This record gives sequence, structure tokens and C-alpha cells, in this order.
Amino acid sequence: MSGNTSSDSASWDLSRRGDGAVVVRVRSCRDHGQTLPDAVFAFRIGDPQFAYWDAQLRSRELARSA
Repeated sequence: MSGNTSSDSASWDLSRRGDGAVVVRVRSCRDHGQTLPDAVFAFRIGDPQFAYWDAQLRSRELARSA
């Protein structure tokens, strides 16, 4: 296993869909010779976790533009 945890921002990618939803892709790791598929989650306004992931994405966007 790679040792990445869900709190390790290097193990996941964020993007925004055209409808405003935030997409979180947790990259897979090789485990016993097999690569599992990535886990992909989408959060829309009104979803309980939307505000958290939206803030994470905005923070990354600001860091890139600085």
C-alpha cells in the first residue's frame, strides 16, 4: 500500500463540473499487484459535504494563481 490517507491531499484531485458540483477523485494504489479503480465522488450545493470540498477546491485554485 502507498501509505496515503484521505487527509493526504496528494492522494486526491479536485475539479468542478459545469453544473457547479465539486468532483473528488481519490486515486487508487496498487495492493497485492492489483490496481483498484479510483473512487470518484460528486458534491452539489445542498449536499452536507459540499461546503468543505468547495472550500478545498477554492483554496487550491487560489494557491495556483498566486
